[in-house]
Amino acid sequence: MMVFMRKSAFRASASQLQQRQMEMGIFPFLPDFPCFLFFNHHHFLTSTSTKKPSLPQKNDGFVSNNSNNVCIDDALASFYRMVRINPRPSVVEFGKFLGSFAKKKQYSTVVSLCNQMDLFGVTHNVYSLNILINCLCRLNHVDSSVSVLGKMFKLGIQPNGITFTTLLNGLCMEGKIKEAVELFNEMVRQGHEPNVISYNTIINGLCKTGNTSMAVHVFKRMEQHGCKPDVVTYSTIIDSLCKDRLVNDAMEFLSEMVERGIPPNVFTYNSIVHGFCNLGQLNEATRLFKEMVGRDVMPDTVTFTILVDGLCKEGMVSEARLVFETMTEKGVEPDIYTYSALMDRYCLQGQMNEAKKVFEIMVRKGCAPNAHSYNILINGYCKSRRMEEAKSLLAEMHHKALNPDTVTYSTLMQGLCRLGRPKEALNLFKEMCSYGLLPDMTTYSILLDGLCKHGYLDEALKLLKSMQEKKLEPDIVLCNILIEGMFIAGKLDVAKELFSKLFADGIRPDIWTYNIMIKGLLKEGLSDEAYDLFRKMEDDGFLPDSCSYNVIIQGFLQNQDSSTAIRLIDEMVGKRFSANLSTFQMLLDLESQDEIISRFMRGSSQGRKIK
Repeated sequence: MMVFMRKSAFRASASQLQQRQMEMGIFPFLPDFPCFLFFNHHHFLTSTSTKKPSLPQKNDGFVSNNSNNVCIDDALASFYRMVRINPRPSVVEFGKFLGSFAKKKQYSTVVSLCNQMDLFGVTHNVYSLNILINCLCRLNHVDSSVSVLGKMFKLGIQPNGITFTTLLNGLCMEGKIKEAVELFNEMVRQGHEPNVISYNTIINGLCKTGNTSMAVHVFKRMEQHGCKPDVVTYSTIIDSLCKDRLVNDAMEFLSEMVERGIPPNVFTYNSIVHGFCNLGQLNEATRLFKEMVGRDVMPDTVTFTILVDGLCKEGMVSEARLVFETMTEKGVEPDIYTYSALMDRYCLQGQMNEAKKVFEIMVRKGCAPNAHSYNILINGYCKSRRMEEAKSLLAEMHHKALNPDTVTYSTLMQGLCRLGRPKEALNLFKEMCSYGLLPDMTTYSILLDGLCKHGYLDEALKLLKSMQEKKLEPDIVLCNILIEGMFIAGKLDVAKELFSKLFADGIRPDIWTYNIMIKGLLKEGLSDEAYDLFRKMEDDGFLPDSCSYNVIIQGFLQNQDSSTAIRLIDEMVGKRFSANLSTFQMLLDLESQDEIISRFMRGSSQGRKIK
């Protein structure tokens, strides 16, 4: 995302560039972008067209559009009656005919009928071609809609503001912001003054593609071109600034629009409230909420949901519940996102009874839970070690014909593995696959970790093989799980082989890989190998962290090599790392048995450093 400049910096930059921008148009940042207009002056849908739009596909005589299906044969029959009438109806009537289908969202039908108009020599006007351009844009055929603009010029039909605005919107919707910018400049060069809708379209396109600073630039320029921004203009800029986490800049725009007598709407306030919540500034979010109500802007479901979610993320679940209750008192119905936010926080705090109550309120109010709602509850029960209740929710989903997803099953598998029940998790994995759900890397990692940690190595290796047969290659997280599993099972050689193969397979180890290897080697009494690997990890580009030092120190203490352990403690403290509780407890336990450790612990300065 381009960073929005503060107002002072923006004004300074703008003044320096102003003269050159006036010469080049509204958008000076694309001086070398080729003009794509006026090169496609061929007849639309003729053999010279380089890209034809998809025409309607018949399905038992019907056009395959999304809604309000209309029989293409009936449409063509009506059209043929029109062209056979003598005298032929005016182009206005044909335009109304096309417009009737466009209003019903039968965009493919309009394209097909325009093709027939060309074949029968029916003339077009700007209205009919604007309809065609709009339909092509709606069908994501914006390149073809640009060629229609070329056709307009060829036929001597002057495009109007609607033509350009429709094309601008189509280009922006397809993410072709550079082409939209060039069209906007061309529109100005051709003497068509953009209106507020045109400006809003291009500003929205720039914001959607992360060009907030350029959107602000266009905003500043529009008034210089005699076009006043409206609430949509301000709201679009404010929303984009908030998404860039520039909420203070957004507040400046809010103040400006209020001073100019442009009343903010609920969307304007929602953007800034959401921005403050994302920054964790709940006091500011609440203050703005009160200001919003004071200006007679009625908060909607989105407003309340933003506040509930923001408060929940800060752990303020009681306050979130109050907002939730206020919402219902004000007659604003919570939606599934509101309920989910509140349930999720209760689950994270282990308040499963409260979470279930919210779920029941949701159902009672007629808000149908989805898979995500169930996943939140299932995750909460799993973390609370209440597996039977979690599993009953899975059964309830099946009973209600609500399809569980990969997250549902992965969550349950993780809960079972944590309770030492990996075989049950494996059965759940098979059930998941039988329903046609594809396990992802997270699913495999959860199950492999559970199988390895509980000694089911054969099953783990079979699962790994099955995974590779599906062309899913293990990543470093999964490799770490396997290496640790081999050490747990006492298969030292296999663990070392897996580690060596990482480099051959092009998988880069991470610091956790080295920590696992060092811990495993020390467990096997291979102190020298562990020490060498500890030194080698830095050569390989991995600086030992606090965990690395604690792992190797504990290993040497367990192997009764207190001298090396003490040297490593000194080194660790020198690098501003601290002993963790396990390391410190081991030192305390060994103090009475080991003279070296006893002397070290008596050294008051050293003793304070390691705590």
